[in-house]
Amino acid sequence: MNPIQLGRKRLSEIVWAIIDEKVDDYPCEELGEIVSTQQSLRIRAEYNTGSVPYDDAVDLYKIVKFFQPSNIAEVGTFIGVSTRTMQLAAPHAHIFTCDVSNDINLGLVQVTQYPKKPSHEMFEDLAKQEEKVDLIYLDGRLSEKDIPHLTNVIHNETVFVLDDFEGTEKGVANAMVLEGGNSVLIYPRGGNKTAIVIPMTLLHLVRQEAV
Repeated sequence: MNPIQLGRKRLSEIVWAIIDEKVDDYPCEELGEIVSTQQSLRIRAEYNTGSVPYDDAVDLYKIVKFFQPSNIAEVGTFIGVSTRTMQLAAPHAHIFTCDVSNDINLGLVQVTQYPKKPSHEMFEDLAKQEEKVDLIYLDGRLSEKDIPHLTNVIHNETVFVLDDFEGTEKGVANAMVLEGGNSVLIYPRGGNKTAIVIPMTLLHLVRQEAV
C-alpha cells in the first residue's frame, strides 16, 4: 500500500493558508507605522544592523495573532520593530526580549528588556523565575549555551518563529537545532524570510475544521 506523503513544502502551504484564513484582517497602517517610526532609534544603536521588513512584520503579526501566546521570548530586540509587532498582535502577552549588542530602551508596558545581555542569560533568568514561554521569536543565532536553559523555559506547545530563513543565515541554522521528531519546520512564503517550527502537538488531523 502506498502511503500519503506530506512534505514540508506542501505542509507549509497548508499552514500559511490556515493562518491567512483565521487571521484574514490585519492593521496594515499600524504595522507600516511601526516599521517606519522605529527606524529613528537606529541613531542610539551601538551595533546598527538589519530590521524586520514590512512583509515579514505582517507574517509575524499573523503568526502571533493566530497562536495567541501569553508569554513571548525574543532574541534580538534591536530597534523594537518585531517587539511592537508582537505586542500589537497579542496585547495581553508579556514579552521578554534581549539584545547582546544594544541597550535601546523601548519604554513599552508588559515588555521586560535584557539590554546588552546574550540570549542564554535571558533564558537562564527566565528559568530561575520558573517562567514558561509559549512563543519564541529568534532574530539571533542559538548557541550551545542556550540549549540547557532554553529547555527549561519551553513546553510541549511552544512555537518558534525564525527570522532570516534563507541560505546559510541564522534562521536556517536555528531550524537545524530546533526541528526534530516532535516538531515540524514551516518554510517562509513567497520571498519572505519568516519560518516557523511548530510542535506536533499543535497539528491536529480533524474530520471537520472548526469555523
